[in-house]
Amino acid sequence: MGDFMAGIILPRRTSKRASTNLDIVEIKEYITLENELKKYIKDRKALNKIKEAYLFAEKMHSNQKRKNGDPYIYHPLSTAYYLAQLQMGPKTIKAGLLHDVVEDTPVKIEEIEEKFGNEIASLVESVTKVSYFAEENREQIKSEYLRKLYISMAKDIRVIIIKIADRLHNMLTIENLPEEKQKVIAKETLTIYAAIAHRIGMKNAKSKLEDMAFKVLNLKDFEDIKNLIEKGRESREVNIAKTIDDISFFLRKEKHIKIIDIFGREKTIYSIYRKMNVNGKQFEELHDLVAIRIIAKSTDDCYKILGYLHQKYLPLSGRFKDYIATPKNNVYQSLHTTLSNSKGMFFEVQIRTQQMDDVAEAGAAAHWRYKEGEVVDIDKRQKQIDEQIDIFSRILDLTDQINEEENSKERELENQLQKDVFGSMIYVLTPTQNVITLPYGATVLDFAYRIHTEIGEKTTGAKIDGIFSPINTVLESGQVVEIKTSSKQQPTHEWLKIATTSNAKNRIRKYLGNKLKEDNSFDEDRKELARKTENLINSYINQKEIKWKRKSPSEVLEVVKKAGYASLEEFLISVGKGELSIVEATDKFFINHNFSKDEEALRSIKSKTINDRSLKNDIVIDGITNIKTSIASCCLPIPYEDVIGYVAKSGNGIKVHLKECYNLYATEETKRLVQVQWNSAVAENSLYTTKLKYFATDRPNLLYDISRALSNLKATTINVKIGVDDKSLLVNGELTIKVKSSAQLNQIILTIKSIANIIDCERSFKSIK
Repeated sequence: MGDFMAGIILPRRTSKRASTNLDIVEIKEYITLENELKKYIKDRKALNKIKEAYLFAEKMHSNQKRKNGDPYIYHPLSTAYYLAQLQMGPKTIKAGLLHDVVEDTPVKIEEIEEKFGNEIASLVESVTKVSYFAEENREQIKSEYLRKLYISMAKDIRVIIIKIADRLHNMLTIENLPEEKQKVIAKETLTIYAAIAHRIGMKNAKSKLEDMAFKVLNLKDFEDIKNLIEKGRESREVNIAKTIDDISFFLRKEKHIKIIDIFGREKTIYSIYRKMNVNGKQFEELHDLVAIRIIAKSTDDCYKILGYLHQKYLPLSGRFKDYIATPKNNVYQSLHTTLSNSKGMFFEVQIRTQQMDDVAEAGAAAHWRYKEGEVVDIDKRQKQIDEQIDIFSRILDLTDQINEEENSKERELENQLQKDVFGSMIYVLTPTQNVITLPYGATVLDFAYRIHTEIGEKTTGAKIDGIFSPINTVLESGQVVEIKTSSKQQPTHEWLKIATTSNAKNRIRKYLGNKLKEDNSFDEDRKELARKTENLINSYINQKEIKWKRKSPSEVLEVVKKAGYASLEEFLISVGKGELSIVEATDKFFINHNFSKDEEALRSIKSKTINDRSLKNDIVIDGITNIKTSIASCCLPIPYEDVIGYVAKSGNGIKVHLKECYNLYATEETKRLVQVQWNSAVAENSLYTTKLKYFATDRPNLLYDISRALSNLKATTINVKIGVDDKSLLVNGELTIKVKSSAQLNQIILTIKSIANIIDCERSFKSIK
């Protein structure tokens, strides 16, 4: 979805359409609100009822002042004015006027219900402001506040629409607060309210919130970008106006194409800043500061216009997006293309219908626009919106799942929602072209459970764009996924490692818990199965003569519990039922592969990588057997990189360095260098520490997405360092991880680079030539 400034920089070709641009100003007189209401509410009785709510709010807030000394009523009046611009119904407007009465005055919610009805009282109760800006307990209070907010919006989307309008006015008047509080509120606005507005498609409000928050958090960059925009605006307006005239002239000659409107919009300051930092570009390198928007009569006309433009202008490769066929956020629809004219000027064009444009600007609020005489069923309307935006049922589902847990923590719901609903999303298609939203890093198994629990439980894999893939395959946006099932399939503990979404994990845990309860009725049979399985494992170990490699009972139990099993008996039962073969169970859980046979000599070394299970070390030295080796901390080599050994003066064996490590050549004692090789028989069963540094622009759940990517790629995270510049919101971080090989590390680096907001990721060395 393009992020463009609310201000239209060029005149429209028509004036029939209602403006979707929010005018964020402070309202001080009721007449201003009433005039806005009269544009779409013609029922005099409804208007009188709204005025009654205003007069009640004015009376209740009469003795209250804002920080700058203004009457408090300006705040609810302005909130209602923004809601009126969204053409919300009378009940929503009244709730906006009354939303602080219960919190800030002696009025009880029962009095609101008596005077204005149950529906408005319910909205007011849900929207009642919660203050959690005190640093000493902010996180605890914030968690409970957000929990209530998310559940309320899942039951009635108007709750969050009112809260967004409330926050717009708070940001407009934020200069009246101390600077420290301004920073706190601005950061919450950017990470919570702008994120929610984006997720429910309220693009115009989202852009306003982002720019206002960015101005508070980073005034210097805000002013710098604002000045750069102003500096080149005149020439851009001339060029775009000429292009609009050319397009309009030719399109309006085509009788089979109907155009309602054509105009230009400029990118927002924050979106320009984000683009410069994420892509590492200078302002002068941005070619799409202005977009041309074409409002067509129908969807067919949208595609006809696109075809015409691609004939007349040169389309840029990889810059075409069809959000009509695959809506973004399941609500935003538009065609996007970037073109170049004969003079080499680049410009973006967005093509959509009037209804698409209304929804693009107002999102979920567009579904609640007032229609004269309409009787609204709240549950039915909420369900209709959820079918498109696809978040409310998931919020309520997560709430139910959390409530089922006996020892669930208060913050668990909020954390899961931030990860699964408001984090980075991908958009995957079913074979019938339905769009399913999933968090970044989701697998085939997550997709299957997202469709239905029973499908998830029977999933064997999926066809992704026609190619069969296993259940642990990580999905990407735009893929068509067809789930394959089997009546014999059932969830196992291993699935908990594959699933990434809370929904799938909770469903799997519930199934395994129920299965365990069922199995408990056959306790003796279970114990007998566990005994038989253990005997089979012992027999296999004796047969293969590897008893001396066996782990101790405490080591086995530790590994079993790490794999998600409650006890050794539960693990043995699962093996007995066929979840793992005897060979797999023995190899993974009972055998220590880092074995040692000191009496065995080192075999002849013919290459940099050898494979000898009789040797103790993962690094072997030419002509020397079983000498102590250790990985150098300065360069942290990993299999199967070119390495060399340095004989330490202290007598502590040999330090293994990368061949290009500076520290090797900082001394003249090159005679102390020895040739070393990796022993793959040991190395393949070991993990090696290495470090990565990454750069990104800050956003909610960035660290979570990085951690999930590492987990999906089977990397063990040892330490995470992260630093965020409060002014630029740029992240400079370091990851200490354990990997098996350089091939796995390269895959990790490429995956992290693909995460949203990541600018770069690379190996971190102390000393490399």
